[in-house]
Amino acid sequence: MKNKILLIGIIMARKALLYTDGASRGNPGQAAIAYIIIGNGSIIREHGEAIGIATNNEAEYRALIAGLKAAAALDLQVVSVYSDSELMVKQMKGSYAVRSPRLLPLYEQANEAKNMLECVTFTSLPREDSIIQKADALANEALDSKLPAFPVEKHPGAFVKPIGFVSSPYKVQADAPRQGRLDPIESTIEIYPEFEAGLAGLMDYSQLFILSWFDRSSRDQLWVVRPGRGSARGVFATRSPNRPNPIGLTLVDLLEIRGRILRVRGLDALDNTPILDIKPYHQDIDTHN
Repeated sequence: MKNKILLIGIIMARKALLYTDGASRGNPGQAAIAYIIIGNGSIIREHGEAIGIATNNEAEYRALIAGLKAAAALDLQVVSVYSDSELMVKQMKGSYAVRSPRLLPLYEQANEAKNMLECVTFTSLPREDSIIQKADALANEALDSKLPAFPVEKHPGAFVKPIGFVSSPYKVQADAPRQGRLDPIESTIEIYPEFEAGLAGLMDYSQLFILSWFDRSSRDQLWVVRPGRGSARGVFATRSPNRPNPIGLTLVDLLEIRGRILRVRGLDALDNTPILDIKPYHQDIDTHN
């Protein structure tokens, strides 16, 4: 009863403190995120989650994005963010420019999440802060609990890193079509510089499979009710973007390549969606008569 009264009071005030932390063992290496939301002096939500391979700065941003989305889901509107990442805080405040191509998509996603709230402020705290230490402990607990289940030496292919990102007119999930082929809108894919050589010869193909990471999708959905069909099905019997590993597979038309930029048609990914891989479409092996 006490917690229920506390939550009601917090929602009425719609104000909270958000502490975030990201951890990476290897930088890049096995990484995890954590956030703690405090209202009226008490913790109302805390979360730790392993996220696979990432740099420390990427983990810091992903913790921020997750925390801001959780605050929005609680209908909070005035949020004070605290982090021990001085770089991230100064970038979010506009004091530092974001120059890393790996951080830029995350920075933009963090701003999108921030815009879901009425007012967000950012403050850098030392690692010695007690709540920051609690968030750090949550992140490390997530790493310790997840690593034994998916050891790198046993599953070397189980971890991926983005090769680029999407620039798309679709800003939120409600904008995107059910299938990309149903709405032949043009978008672009920017490949990170270290992967540009992998594009050689790609213009020999008119169609490509794009594998993307639907980073704004739910990862805990196992049952799906398909549009226009009443009965629920297991998620693996559908193409829902909400799934344990939200990997998108879309067949697109390749229109042009300029340097590291691919112009494509029919991609259903949201703006700033990470791209995991590109594969050429071969009619003789990808279709059956």
